[in-house]
Amino acid sequence: MIAAVWGPALIARGYTSGPGGAKVSLARPDRGWEFLANAAWMSRGPGLPTAAAARRRARRVWAGPPAVAQRVGLVYFDGAFDAPVPKGGTPPPVRRSRVTPPSRLGWVVTGSVRGGREQMIGLLDYRSGRVGWDIRPLAEEVAP
Repeated sequence: MIAAVWGPALIARGYTSGPGGAKVSLARPDRGWEFLANAAWMSRGPGLPTAAAARRRARRVWAGPPAVAQRVGLVYFDGAFDAPVPKGGTPPPVRRSRVTPPSRLGWVVTGSVRGGREQMIGLLDYRSGRVGWDIRPLAEEVAP
């Protein structure tokens, strides 16, 4: 019985640890059920159904320079979030510092910008397979 109530929240937590990840906890088991319902709905004909497919797409889109894709991770989102920039990382242009995922599930793409620290460089929508956010062009590449 306990697993039936809190099981979905435990599963969802594995998909919320990335940038912009939804707030799902054992204190709110309904959020775990919400995750399962959304995941089931979005899993019908997704554009990027596997990590391997998302990795291939990310490596084509962010093949360099200035940004080179290294990893992808599936994240369940609550909504818009600020693009994380690690200490010493490259910030996105101010007008794109806020990431608005196209849907509740997306592949967060991490990599390096000009050989720097690993950071979020893009977002691929799980459902459509399209680019949902891109760190490029960088602030200095945008005309004033």
